[in-house]
Amino acid sequence: MLRKITSLTSFFSFIVLISTSLVLYIVPQGRVAYWADWTLFGLSKEQWGDIHICTGVLFLVISIMHIWLNWKPILAYLKKKAGEANFTSPAFFISLGITLFVAFGTLANLPPMKQVLELTQDFQAMGEAKYGTPPYGHAELSPLQIFCKRMGLDVDKASASIKNAGIELESPRETIKSIANKAGLTPKEIHEIILKDQPQKDSSVTDKSVEFNQHSGQSGSGIGRMNLEQYCTRFNLDLNTALGILREQGVVVDKATPIKEIAGALGLDSPRAIADLLNP
Repeated sequence: MLRKITSLTSFFSFIVLISTSLVLYIVPQGRVAYWADWTLFGLSKEQWGDIHICTGVLFLVISIMHIWLNWKPILAYLKKKAGEANFTSPAFFISLGITLFVAFGTLANLPPMKQVLELTQDFQAMGEAKYGTPPYGHAELSPLQIFCKRMGLDVDKASASIKNAGIELESPRETIKSIANKAGLTPKEIHEIILKDQPQKDSSVTDKSVEFNQHSGQSGSGIGRMNLEQYCTRFNLDLNTALGILREQGVVVDKATPIKEIAGALGLDSPRAIADLLNP
């Protein structure tokens, strides 16, 4: 009975893990998902992540039980004869080789692991292009007055715009997310409402890298893993021009140099800040 329960629980939890892994593989980057209030089947990115973590713990526990219950058959796979260990069989080396290849090949950026990682970057870039990006990390958690201060917006006009849209606003101390939830809107839509009655020069107060993100669909995560050629291709930049700009800054690189390394050589805090330099 215990073996059946263990095996079936392992099977069902594995199915859930596969499902949540696929969702988390294609989900937009966290800051984009929170800004656009992204959901799939009514569940947010955070909820999908919680299910994945808890089911993963269940699968780990059940796997340990499964190994314990099937220890003798597992040992039999590693033996030639009774009592004699066999660590030279083809099955042993093939299984170990596949596992090590995936683990270390990921760190070495080898195919097909490289393509798997690049594909998730593409999904994240498409998410940003579709849903937009927040003006700064977790902007939805900022009170309205702090949000306006950081964006150079008039808080009184922002409050008036929100109220004119028929949205209840108790105080400028309410967070953008709270205001959006009460109105049944996303933080991004609240931001668009706020900008309607703002002077044009104020509504554009944002750093260059954010502007570049919004126009190019730049992905916040994964940029550092791209090389310069991939970066220029993704954002329609001329590779030779980019190399020339970097040489003028005293950084000699080639098309295969990772963006993360270039940012470090320039003393930049984030790979995203490369946008300021290459797309002035």
